Amino acid sequence: MDKSNDNSNKNRAKNFLKNNSNSIILLVLLTVIVSTITYYKILIQLQIGPVSDSIDFFTDALVFAGHGIGYSDLLRPPLFPFIISLFIRLGYTSINTIFAVDGGLFVFGVIGMYMLLKIKFNDLESFLGGLIYATFPVVIILLGFGFSDLSSISFSIWTIYLTIMAVKKDSRLFYLIFPFFMFAFLARYNNALLILPIIFYLSVNRDKIKFKKLFIGFTASIIVIIPFLIFFYEKFGNILAPFISSGAGSTSVSAATESLAYNPNIFYYIQLFPAIIGIQGFIFLIVMALGILVYAVNQFVNPNNRHLLGSLKQFKIDNITKIKVIILVILGIIFLGSFDKTIYVVSEILFFIISCILYDLSKNRIKDMDIHVTILIWFMVFFIFDTLFIVKNNRYSLLMLPAVSYFIILGFSKFFTEVKIKIRNINVLFPTFAIILTIILLLSTANEMPNILSNNNNLLVTNEQVEQASQWFMSYDPNYKNQNIYSDLWPSFSWYLKMNVKPVPIFKNNESFADVGAAKNNTFNQADSNQFNNYLVNNNVDYYFCVRPGLNLTSYKPLKEFDNALGNVIIYERK
Repeated sequence: MDKSNDNSNKNRAKNFLKNNSNSIILLVLLTVIVSTITYYKILIQLQIGPVSDSIDFFTDALVFAGHGIGYSDLLRPPLFPFIISLFIRLGYTSINTIFAVDGGLFVFGVIGMYMLLKIKFNDLESFLGGLIYATFPVVIILLGFGFSDLSSISFSIWTIYLTIMAVKKDSRLFYLIFPFFMFAFLARYNNALLILPIIFYLSVNRDKIKFKKLFIGFTASIIVIIPFLIFFYEKFGNILAPFISSGAGSTSVSAATESLAYNPNIFYYIQLFPAIIGIQGFIFLIVMALGILVYAVNQFVNPNNRHLLGSLKQFKIDNITKIKVIILVILGIIFLGSFDKTIYVVSEILFFIISCILYDLSKNRIKDMDIHVTILIWFMVFFIFDTLFIVKNNRYSLLMLPAVSYFIILGFSKFFTEVKIKIRNINVLFPTFAIILTIILLLSTANEMPNILSNNNNLLVTNEQVEQASQWFMSYDPNYKNQNIYSDLWPSFSWYLKMNVKPVPIFKNNESFADVGAAKNNTFNQADSNQFNNYLVNNNVDYYFCVRPGLNLTSYKPLKEFDNALGNVIIYERK
């Protein structure tokens, strides 16, 4: 009996490998390529060193691992640092661990991207789609930085994949949908918006839902978040403190206006799109446009469709469909007209309703429309949020890129469905084009790598200065950990001094701003300097590690300066 079961399992395994050999080979090849890119990007990041955000995540990880240095920023999403803390417990206590974990989770996401595309596309198309996502310029720039962005996207990709596959292939995956959604949320709080494409896909396929399994999965997701809520309560006295802080940060206008990232332009991400997808993305978009054009032409010149125009003239729709179309048009006008005149939640809900009507009108005419609309909603929930968010940054576009990759491959697939060059009954155009595009993607990425180091030279120099200043200061005052130290670049100095260095806000024009990045204007008059001085005195500051030039502090004297062509670090000591 046991032997027969063993033979049956072996036969199933052999059949699986035989039937999926091409898929497995391309997935392995994609994983090897992306892992190689990740490895070299991490080597570059090791030269640049950690930046404020990566330091915050790593010091949070140290707290989770029981090795806190006194400084942390536990208001940040906890999943990424929690994963890092597992490696710290294994003995990998170097800050370089965060770069490696970031890279590993990114590769995990690319594998998920391939699996997601495989639901709709063939092996080669899925390979190209995964490689496109992995080599978008903005992805390469942020890869290995030690931020939570790419890890959160990886969990988002797997969440959408599991949602679709639970309906289409294996109902056991209903157990995993909400736990992975919770992982995505705990990696980046605005991933809460991912609930909209999930709700849409499950609702339009409600007859295939196994509600018991879905409920068990939902219960599991609650169990996932409970330890973090308990942790938040112990640290802040409020289980919702990080969520409230994140929500407040997304709506605070006054503080944001002084930031370089403040940008009310609602066309920002549309204008940025060429830089986001790069030259390789445009090649695919051109192919996609050609595919649509060829398809349209074929419909009219194909002998089988010679009566198409006449059929269109006679085409009639019922009254209910007319009403739906009218509602769709009206909601579309309201959506566009109110887009920048209301809070983002209103636009999100409006677009969700529009998507539901669009699906209802087209579900019997377009194959896999439920998947297409799900991916469209996935793209739009983040496009709407980030467009209406008062602070904009290239890296915020990352959350939209998996959906962009999907639609690029969709157009790419349509093109090669219509355009074929056959030799011995084999379409050689598509494989040839795929090889050429793969080479272009890899050459473009290889060409971009050296530029990343040069473009981030200021970060490298700042890290060198901070480390140099910290080493000098530890020798100057061996009792420094008992001193009250503040800085403009408090995460970096906290890391190198292994203590809690507190932040100094920006003071300009009789206002103060809890500025995280660079201010629009970094020049200060004497009135501003007086405010800096008073803040330091009122907080009984012993030392001020300053990276803002031009301050004239009456109660503090410059102790040591570390400067170069890109800027300086000045250590002030109280007189």
